[in-house]
Amino acid sequence: MTTLTIEQVTALVAQARVAATYTSVDAKGELLPDWYINSNGDAVYAGPELATRGIGFYGQTPANLVLVGLLKPSTLSLIVDPTMTFTVLNSPAVWTGAYSINSLADYLDSAILQEQVQVILYDGAYQGLRDYEVITGDEEARYIAAFLQPAAKYGVDAIVDYLQGNTTLDLSSAIEVAGRQGIYAIDFVDTYGDELLLATEPASSDNTVVRDQIDQAVADTIDNPKIPNLEYANIAAIEAGIVASAKAAELIAAVGNIQISIPPSNNDDGTFRFAPRSRRG
Repeated sequence: MTTLTIEQVTALVAQARVAATYTSVDAKGELLPDWYINSNGDAVYAGPELATRGIGFYGQTPANLVLVGLLKPSTLSLIVDPTMTFTVLNSPAVWTGAYSINSLADYLDSAILQEQVQVILYDGAYQGLRDYEVITGDEEARYIAAFLQPAAKYGVDAIVDYLQGNTTLDLSSAIEVAGRQGIYAIDFVDTYGDELLLATEPASSDNTVVRDQIDQAVADTIDNPKIPNLEYANIAAIEAGIVASAKAAELIAAVGNIQISIPPSNNDDGTFRFAPRSRRG
């Protein structure tokens, strides 16, 4: 089975952060409306466009935060319209208190936790994609990343619906963009990893898929009996790898103007298609 390396996972995390970055200041360098500086000195967005921009540095969704146990499953039923996202998340009643997060402001203040959550979402998405046979785990990294990146953001159900032609045009476009970003992240680190010194030596990320804690919230959130309960990564086990992610994000952002020469591949040309045995009768 193919395992993503620490460098490749780090690149996916960094790419997700870059993709979720918005301009926070105007031409005079002053904060735009609905932006504020958190306790870590970072500009964070907390306004009515939260539903479209996403939550925090990685543009995570309420469903994402339900999956990792930060929001109560009932939160999703309260967001009857996307415009209500900000209002609902501003209520302390929807937060579970896990990891001492009791409000939207608490989460926006927690940069490291947001990185940990992002990796946990990759863990759950990877398992879900394998369970649905969208991937087998034997494909090359860039092929896996093409599905993993959008699945972490939009959910495994959305990817399966996309492959079956059952998503809206807007969602299909967003999935394709995220999929290509996943491919580019892998190509980037494979091309420039040594130059950027993202790790002291190549290593297999054994904790990319760690399954230790069962959480029934997944079944409630996805509400699809064909998707088994996902089990979340052990945060303590992956913490050392995540600490390096912020540095990697800064490095990748710093060299964002490099024109990447995508390595050739005889298995994937960046075009979405059904993975082996991904069709369900």
